[in-house]
Amino acid sequence: MGKPILDEAAVLRLPCGCTTLSRIREQNAIYVDKTEMVSSLAKNCFRPVFLSRPRRFGKSLLVSVFESLFSKGLEDFKDLAIEKDAYWKNEKTYKVVRLDFSQYATVDVETFKSSLTRDIQGVLLGKKRQELTEAEKTLLPNDVIKDYADEAESGSLVLLIDEYDAPITHNLNKSEKLQKMIDFISSFFATIKSCERAFRFVFITGITRLAHVSLFSMFNNLLDIAVDDDYSCLLGITEDELHKYFDAYVRNAAAVLDMSREEVYARMKSSYNGFQFTINADETVYNPWSILSFLSNPKAGFANYWYSTSGGTPTLLVKYLQRIENLDLFNMLRYRDNSNEVEGTVVNSRSLLSKSEPDQIPVEMLLLQTGYFTLKKKSRSRARLVIPNDEIGESLINLSLDIQNLMPSETTQDQISLLCDLLDEGDMGAVFNLFNTLLCECVSSNSKAFNDENTIRDIIYSQIPQEEINKAKEVINSHGYSDLELKTPKTKLVVEFKRIQESGGEESAIKEAISQMRTHHYGETTDKRKLIRVVMIICTAKRCLTAYRVMDSR
Repeated sequence: MGKPILDEAAVLRLPCGCTTLSRIREQNAIYVDKTEMVSSLAKNCFRPVFLSRPRRFGKSLLVSVFESLFSKGLEDFKDLAIEKDAYWKNEKTYKVVRLDFSQYATVDVETFKSSLTRDIQGVLLGKKRQELTEAEKTLLPNDVIKDYADEAESGSLVLLIDEYDAPITHNLNKSEKLQKMIDFISSFFATIKSCERAFRFVFITGITRLAHVSLFSMFNNLLDIAVDDDYSCLLGITEDELHKYFDAYVRNAAAVLDMSREEVYARMKSSYNGFQFTINADETVYNPWSILSFLSNPKAGFANYWYSTSGGTPTLLVKYLQRIENLDLFNMLRYRDNSNEVEGTVVNSRSLLSKSEPDQIPVEMLLLQTGYFTLKKKSRSRARLVIPNDEIGESLINLSLDIQNLMPSETTQDQISLLCDLLDEGDMGAVFNLFNTLLCECVSSNSKAFNDENTIRDIIYSQIPQEEINKAKEVINSHGYSDLELKTPKTKLVVEFKRIQESGGEESAIKEAISQMRTHHYGETTDKRKLIRVVMIICTAKRCLTAYRVMDSR
């Protein structure tokens, strides 16, 4: 086994000669700059630590860092800041029990118990399952922990629990199984609390803050770093880290995409940055999964990597939003203004620490915990909820469509696959009809989407394929920003949407939009692509696009 990759939220040290991120992974390169924070937490904390973050933010890989550090010392940290810390040079190694509760989210409670027993015994007894006595095989995980703690030297054991809430959130619709999971996990945490003398370090991760699982009640000395400003950037890539360690890969992406380096940085920022996990955090961070996915294959463009890899669809969220009352609230919350603020939604520091019943989490808090909303400071103790970036905005659309089972038909999907050809041919009539078909199939009859120009634009945007078309919305120049831009290798289409309430006002709206596009020079760059600028009119009353006009084609 080579050196472990630290959490994906850390920053990459670029070895000489590496030209792609895949090669870096092959050479077992490791991340840097976060190790001082990791070292400080591990050496100074002698009480249980809890960290919650959305999926695809590197929680499990951070657990791997602690596992390596406590079980093997500095073996995997050569040439990193942590290696210079005298504490770790003299620190002994420990038995480390690592438990990933997500592995057992779909099994019954008895299988969950026996699996934990096996995993714990493998470390504490050093035995494989077939080597255990019959008596040892029948022990509960709680008993194994107790038996070891009774004989163990004080502070000799490290316990790492990843995704503690997975078995609970996966069973929301199975009341009997759900209660059994809650009861068992509660008793397991109670056992850990009663045996705290034996533990040198306990680290627990999850997505949600659930009541009645003893984690937050039994561990009265729990250190909750999820809302601690000092650890706000522990997972995630900061702006400075992105420029300092990934610039060579950004330059490569710029060459591949025929964009300037500055344009790539700007698109990365609007696509993947904006996450703030504590009210008074010094800065926002990028989604590490999306950044590494983009830089490893820039040819695919600024795609939605988070949602497409199930990062945005945790079971809890999907099951929760399938309830009609929650879905209605969700659809209302995802409408926002140009600043991405969720209107009227403000939280305080106390609500961030609140615990909820598994099936009664406030929708806005669940969207915050799962990564769809993030914080924007309003005062020292209060923050607005905002949609962090374009990737999450698109993910909100996709989530809504998936939950309502709204999706383009196979015929429409076939037409979408031809969009690149339609753009190159300049067939704006076909493009207009395709956009209308998408809206017809992807907007429910009771949706308020047609009351909001940006939402209609976003629904269309979310269904445009990224593979052959470089898509962008709200593209900024020195005069303003355009609604939607689509680029093929040959053509650039700029679309300005205008909404009217009733049919009959199309001509006036078209003239206004054309004047706006001309005055603000939308799409006018040194780009060698053929430029097509089009106005499309959204009619709220008719719930469709009712007119379009090509401003120019050159």
